[in-house]
Amino acid sequence: MIKSVNRNKIAILWGLILIVQGYYFADYLSPFGWRQIKVEGLACTCPDEKVLQGQLTLKKNTPDSLKKYELDYSEIYVTERPSTNIDPMGVSQYIIQGQIIGKDRVSPNDPWNPILRVEYWRKENAFREWVIRGFLILQLLIWLILVRNRY
Repeated sequence: MIKSVNRNKIAILWGLILIVQGYYFADYLSPFGWRQIKVEGLACTCPDEKVLQGQLTLKKNTPDSLKKYELDYSEIYVTERPSTNIDPMGVSQYIIQGQIIGKDRVSPNDPWNPILRVEYWRKENAFREWVIRGFLILQLLIWLILVRNRY
């Protein structure tokens, strides 16, 4: 009986820890990124960033006033260029979040590209993301084994 109560407590505590970790690491867990856009900087006289992932997020969050234009979501302008000391030009890959605030284009014949007000950005680190995902999946599997063995 005591062993069963201890297993119940461990399973409940483990489940709560997984929920907290899932909330804390939510940016790393979602395969599509919740409101996140993965971009790579462009060093040319064109839009600032090339969108690698997140075009659907941009389309979904486009204000109604801009939906009447045929926007090209493959490249965007940003209000703040992400950069680090190692990458001062911001041409590496970054994860950004923000809101579309307008549109712009290089010349009259080019397509319109959205302007994104950057609210949050971080350098993309694929190794760290996969380590976090793997660690949490391992913890989830152990928790499921605990819960299954409990009954």
